Amino acid sequence: MNILCIGNSFSVDASTYVHQIAKAAGLDINIYVLYIGGCSIERHWNNFLSKEKAYEFYINGSRTPEMYCDIFAGLNYTKYDFITFQQVSGKSGDVESFFPELNKLIEGVRKYTDGEFLFHKTWSYAKYYSHEKYGHDPLDQDAMDKDIKDAYIKASVRSGIKYIIPSGEAIRLARKKYGDDLNRDGFHLNERGRTLTGMLYVFYLTGKFNLDFSSFRPSGYTYDDVTPPVDEKELDDLRVIAKQAIINNKGYNLYD
Repeated sequence: MNILCIGNSFSVDASTYVHQIAKAAGLDINIYVLYIGGCSIERHWNNFLSKEKAYEFYINGSRTPEMYCDIFAGLNYTKYDFITFQQVSGKSGDVESFFPELNKLIEGVRKYTDGEFLFHKTWSYAKYYSHEKYGHDPLDQDAMDKDIKDAYIKASVRSGIKYIIPSGEAIRLARKKYGDDLNRDGFHLNERGRTLTGMLYVFYLTGKFNLDFSSFRPSGYTYDDVTPPVDEKELDDLRVIAKQAIINNKGYNLYD
């Protein structure tokens, strides 16, 4: 199975451990990211038009040696089963920021692939971070979560992309257990958050909840002095959260 994420750092965070987690369960899932930091849907569309070599290309969580490529190099790299789209995190709660560029981008990308299109729903910021709409210390996390959820549902209707990977829901649920200890800087994910979203992707893309990930351990590094590496007990807890996020996402899952 091959997945291409047309996104930014939130796509890299969510996808970093997908291949390794799938491999631990005996599955072959390859995930690729066309990455520009802070990239919006509008900018992706502009890059599609200009053919600008503005992207770094990630394969299975690692950046390729080639520094920059255009969007077409990513689209033509291999045959994809799934393509994901997301809005830049700061605008993810505003559905109007998706359009009209999203529908143009969908139409353009469709010429290069017959893969299924998915949304990657992003997560709200940590309460200690800031946003011009949701405030600072504390940021109104509940309001941001609600706006993101509503925006992606509305974007689903307006774009025709039926399926939504509920990364934002998984992070919301995990915060009930861990607080804001899923981020390394207030909005990007640490190893705990990346492990959670990695399992979420594998469950979501396969529709199989009985997979054994027990041999998986993050192969990267922790991003702060607070969050320890994910151990076996925590891996089990994150599995439960990932499954619940998909259950809560009923109506937007591939295998409902």
